[in-house]
Amino acid sequence: MDIIYSKPLDCYIEITYNTKLSSIRFIRNREGLGEKKTLQASFELEQYFKGERTGFSCDFDISTLSAFTRKVLYETGRIEYGKTITYAELANRIGSRAVRAVGQALAKNPIPIIIPCHRVVAKNGIGGYSAGLDMKNRLLELETKTRYANNL
Repeated sequence: MDIIYSKPLDCYIEITYNTKLSSIRFIRNREGLGEKKTLQASFELEQYFKGERTGFSCDFDISTLSAFTRKVLYETGRIEYGKTITYAELANRIGSRAVRAVGQALAKNPIPIIIPCHRVVAKNGIGGYSAGLDMKNRLLELETKTRYANNL
């Protein structure tokens, strides 16, 4: 397990591997935490938060999730950096009309940021996010700033 600090999110992030990346968790309480970076995902996330990386190459394992949830998450991984789509668009991309089920599948994402569920929004607003709307807004803002600064 690694722990990194994200200045744009103002929180620590816990990164867990089994044989592959298995979870990412946001930690708001900073007491007693120190950074530990040994895993590929830790270094890639650090680059992402500095605006130096727009995609990830680390292997991950979501095999314990349902086939539908895996389908939703794999398609979510195809959303371009700095762009958003709606829950309905994501459902359409996987050949489904089950928009609420897509939202529920996104809520089960064990590796947010790597699988960028923050890029999926409601048609009339921001939508939800398991780590809170403030965190979702910060991630979208980071990507927008980086995208325009680097002319992506």
